[in-house]
Amino acid sequence: MIYINGRFLLQNQTGVNRFAYELCRALAEMGVPFILCCPPGVIKDCYDVSGFSIWTCGWGKSHLWEQISLPWIFHRIKGEKVLLNFTGLSPLFVRKKVMTIHDLAFWVNPKWYSLSYRFLYRLLTPLCVFTSMKVLTVSEFSKNEIIRLLGIDRQKIVVVYNAVPFFFRIPTVKNCMEKGKYVLAVSSIDPRKNFFTLLRAFAYVKAKDIKLYIIGGEDKIYSASIRGLEKMTKSGKVKWLGRVSDDELKQFYERALCFVYPSLYEGFGIPPLEAMSCGTPTVVSAIPPIKEVCGNAALYVNPYDEKDIAEKINLLIEDADLRKSLIVKGYERCQMFDWHRSANILINVVENLYSEK
Repeated sequence: MIYINGRFLLQNQTGVNRFAYELCRALAEMGVPFILCCPPGVIKDCYDVSGFSIWTCGWGKSHLWEQISLPWIFHRIKGEKVLLNFTGLSPLFVRKKVMTIHDLAFWVNPKWYSLSYRFLYRLLTPLCVFTSMKVLTVSEFSKNEIIRLLGIDRQKIVVVYNAVPFFFRIPTVKNCMEKGKYVLAVSSIDPRKNFFTLLRAFAYVKAKDIKLYIIGGEDKIYSASIRGLEKMTKSGKVKWLGRVSDDELKQFYERALCFVYPSLYEGFGIPPLEAMSCGTPTVVSAIPPIKEVCGNAALYVNPYDEKDIAEKINLLIEDADLRKSLIVKGYERCQMFDWHRSANILINVVENLYSEK
């Protein structure tokens, strides 16, 4: 039987948690039986859990539930079983498990994270990998990073790509026809997302009537704060929107003149793919994982060069033909990523684990 660590259902829907949720949704749609194990608490409204088999079990919350309560409960389950973990860490004292490492940003640049977060993850990640039967990750880049930094056998790691929900690909005709006068950025308020450079770059945008809309929320695991960013935006050209619903997010994507994502480090980078699926041309960082995802369907920038970022934004604002070309390429690129395809890879991983016993 497949059991899934459902701790993410009690958290806001970040990129990592969306990976977990969409894989569960794809498995359910494909008729694969599984049970989501959740700690006591309230499931967030942003998740549609209809059709899921949810088992609220144990005591405690967060890492305490995951590392102590969940293993104790899992070991008491009879029969063949495997525990899938799609976010962050996994229970250290469970061996019949698969864990997921989305990226090793906390290892590459610890200063981006709070002291407690980087201490916990640098300590437990290698140990959890050691006690896992397989490790999932979201790109070939991240796979190579795991091998390089943790010394893991290549055969133990399986790439399962992110994708976007199907409804993102269904255009809202009215909104597609009415492009707004704004550039859109979407991500958590995280130092590696490079907002300080983006804000400096936006000062070089020539069109004075174009604004920058930023969607995303803060998280205590990061060392940067939105308050420091707001001090740089006194001109009124930047609009902070915080967290929004999926329906609202889709509409902001569809109506944006272009999307910008100058991230310094990623495992995958879902927002550029979401933007492309909504018919929005994208400006993204010229870093390996983003190139792996976006291919020839985006304009690339040096994320450390604010003038280069501004130049590419200006180019898209001024060149309608270029925007149309990137929109077409973006739609084509999105077809390479599909949650059912990713779920099939996951199913093969689980089936091979059972056959090896």
